[in-house]
Amino acid sequence: MKGRRGFFLVVEGADASGKTTLVRRLCDECRRQGWNVTPVREPGGTFLSEKVRRILLNPALSMNTRSELFLYLAARAQVVDEVIAPALRRGDLVIADRFSLSTFAYQIGGRRLPAPSVISADHLARAGLSPDLTLLLTVTSKQSAERRRTRTQKLDRIERESPAFFRAVRAEYQSRGQGRPGIVVIDSGLGADAVYDRALQVLNRRLKRRSD
Repeated sequence: MKGRRGFFLVVEGADASGKTTLVRRLCDECRRQGWNVTPVREPGGTFLSEKVRRILLNPALSMNTRSELFLYLAARAQVVDEVIAPALRRGDLVIADRFSLSTFAYQIGGRRLPAPSVISADHLARAGLSPDLTLLLTVTSKQSAERRRTRTQKLDRIERESPAFFRAVRAEYQSRGQGRPGIVVIDSGLGADAVYDRALQVLNRRLKRRSD
C-alpha cells in the first residue's frame, strides 16, 4: 500500500479459540508500550460494516452461501478503505480480529465455495492489502464445545452451525496456516495467559525487526 508506515496484525481462529480476549490484551499492552493502536473487528468497524454484521449474524435470517460471502467482503472493503488503510498511513499498529484467512476457512472450508473465486474476490475487497503478521489460534472440537457451553449470550447465526461445519473450518485453517510465511500458529489449549505471552513475544520480535 502506497505510503504505508504502520504495522498490520491479524488474530485468527475458529469459534471459541480466544481471539477476542487476545486482541483486547494485545491492544492494552501495545498502548502501554507507546503505540497508537487501531483495533478492528470483522465484520464491523464502520457504520456500514456494523450494519452488515448484524445481518450476517442474525439467526432469524437465512441466506445462500454466495450472498454470505459478498456481505462479508462488502464489510471488509469498507473497513479497509475507511479505517485500516488510513491508520497504516498514519503509522498506527492495527490489530484486527479476523481478516482474509477467516473468509478462506469459513467460505471455502465450511461453505465449500470454489477456492479460486473466493480468493480472487477477497483480493479485490481488501484492495491487495495483506497483514504483516497473522497469529492463528488453534482449538479442538472438544475445547470449542466446552467454551461455547460457558457462554451466556444467545448463539448467532454462524455459531449455530453443525459440528461438521466447524470441523471443516478448522481443517481449512490448519491447511492454510501451517508453514505459511507471515502466519504463526499458537495452540489455544495452552491457556489464555500462555497464549498471550507467546503472542506478545512473537509480535514484539516482528516489530523490532521492522524497526531495525
